[in-house]
Amino acid sequence: MNGDKLAAFEAPFRTLAQDLKKASAGRPVIFMQNHGNYGDALIRLGTLRFFEDIGLTIRELDMGSRVDKLQAIALGLTPALFVYSGSGAWSRACEVGYRNVRRQMWLTRRLFVLPTTFEIAPTLDAPIFVRDIADSMEAAPKGTFCHDMAFYLATIHPDRVLRDRTPATKPVGLVFRTDNEARAHGLANHPENFDLSANGDHRSDAAEFLRYLDQFDHVITDRLHAAIGAALLGKRVSLAPGNYFKIKAIYDSSLKGYFDRVDLVENDERLRHIVEDALG
Repeated sequence: MNGDKLAAFEAPFRTLAQDLKKASAGRPVIFMQNHGNYGDALIRLGTLRFFEDIGLTIRELDMGSRVDKLQAIALGLTPALFVYSGSGAWSRACEVGYRNVRRQMWLTRRLFVLPTTFEIAPTLDAPIFVRDIADSMEAAPKGTFCHDMAFYLATIHPDRVLRDRTPATKPVGLVFRTDNEARAHGLANHPENFDLSANGDHRSDAAEFLRYLDQFDHVITDRLHAAIGAALLGKRVSLAPGNYFKIKAIYDSSLKGYFDRVDLVENDERLRHIVEDALG
């Protein structure tokens, strides 16, 4: 990414930083980390680096923990600002983020939602950031655009993303999802497929997530954060949409025009041909 592209890419993060610092002024900040898969660990890494760089001190609560959920409820009676992590968990297929924020709203309106894909959304007085400029903005029309927080890693020194990189040792890696967002292209059952995102969670080591992707020259996937991680590492990426708008919307908003080696493959037959050709 050249200097002009990088400056344009960084601009939404500057807006996010200004709004978050204004909302948090003089308040304790409680970071509500969404419970999710290994891809959410990459979002978390980008978010924590972002907090470090804007000088924001946070207390993190894991929404996958019953104890931490109860602490969030108790702290809802204090003047704290609650910052909910970005995710895709506001969809009909997975609405855990929506449920967590709706529950917190019973106690406080001091909420701030980091860049998220919205298929469903409550009405919030606090800022909502959306991670695409199309469908999510329709669901949350008062939202402000910012790239997914994993993309913040594209703006910082590479050593803060993944240290001690080594050259790729394999030509291609298949990373197709095997859950309820999978499309019926049949590649989830390919013998070479490894659903990386299903093999960890939001608290797993994001460096190991990236290190797995780093062994390949070309990553073929329908996992959004496998594609983002590979793009951050400069890999060639063939990215297929899932079963709702999330991937195409984020490709159009944050990958297209910035990461030149990432290609969106919307046709299942073409996708299968790319896999066949890549595997020889």
